[in-house]
Formats: sequence, structure tokens, C-alpha cells
Amino acid sequence: MDFVLDHKWVFLILAETVFWVSTLSFLVVRYWFNLKKLSIAFFILFLLNDLWIAAMGYFDYLRTGEFSSYQIIILVVIAYAFLYGKSDFQKLDRFIQRKVAKWRGLPESELLDSKPLYGMQHAKQERQNLYKHILLFITIQGVFWLVFGLSDAISTIQLDSLWKDWYDTTKTDLFYKNDTVNNVTRIWTLILAIDVVVSLSYTVAPKKEKKATRAA
Repeated sequence: MDFVLDHKWVFLILAETVFWVSTLSFLVVRYWFNLKKLSIAFFILFLLNDLWIAAMGYFDYLRTGEFSSYQIIILVVIAYAFLYGKSDFQKLDRFIQRKVAKWRGLPESELLDSKPLYGMQHAKQERQNLYKHILLFITIQGVFWLVFGLSDAISTIQLDSLWKDWYDTTKTDLFYKNDTVNNVTRIWTLILAIDVVVSLSYTVAPKKEKKATRAA
């Protein structure tokens, strides 16, 4: 990890570049070859990319002990991903559909099947995505438990010091007998917490369709 942090800006730019190149490639494959079930691949890529970026910001903070512009940029990237990334991806999705339809000489109606959702329909979609995220998180934690086993620190855990024991140290004994797995879990937990807040916010304050303004 030291090598990554020594070149943290390069790896941050690389992570975003790989993400967008992979996204464009995925959309072309999805609509050109009509492999729409590959959507789960994008979902996993979305999570892995955010986990990696968040991990770089977190370990850089532990290394320097300072909250710098690097962490601020990473927070902005993650906030954008959850607040606007999904809707922007839908716009990109429809753009690629139209382009592929034009390249293949097909009417757009044969490919254009994704429409923007608003109100409670959009809120429902966000909750469904959140449920998938939670299910994936629980499933992977179950795999970690079976493969690595729980650490002895579980028996001495104290709720009042849980945050400090888990997040304020470079290494932690919680919750499994593997340092890498523990690091992945605590970073992923932060990402999941952000996803919970953002996804449920649409239920409290549903997304409204923007009304077109007419020129006077």
C-alpha cells in the first residue's frame, strides 16, 4: 500500500479512467451484442471502484494524520457517484442505445428501453439497488466468516470504543483473522452507510421531474 500512497494522485486518476473506459465498453457490449444480463458486472465494478478510491483516501489519512485536499476530492467523487452517478449513467445508457441503434440500422424503439424514473418509482428503484448492495455485503461477510473465521477480539469488543478500535488504527483485529479482509470490511461499511443514507433520502424526498420552461 505504501507504493500506492506514494503515487496516490496517479492511482486516483487511473481508477477513474479504468472505471469510465470499462463502463463505456460494458454498454457497447450490452447493446451491440444484446447481453443485457451483464448489468450485474457494472454494479460490481461500481462498488469495487468506490471501495478502492475510499481505501486510498482512508489509508492516506492514517498515514499522514491530516485531512487534506486529497481526502476532500475523494469525498466529492464518492458523493457524486451516489448522488448523481446513477442518473448520469442512465443518460449515458440511453445515449449508447441510440448510437448502437443508428450503427446497426435499427429503429431506436427496439433498443431504447430505459426511461428516467421519478417520484416513488425512482425511490423504489433506489431501494431495490440498496437491497442488492446489502445482500451482496452480507453474502461476502458470510464468505469471510467461513474462510477466515472470527477473531478473538470479538469476545472483548466494547461498543463505546468500537469506532476507535475499528477506524482509528492502521490495522485492526476486528472482525476476522485476516488484516486484508478487515480493511476491506471497514471501508466497505463506510460505502454502504453512504449508500443507505442516499438511497433512502429519495423515499423521504422523492426525485421530481424537471418541467421544461417555455421561452416568453
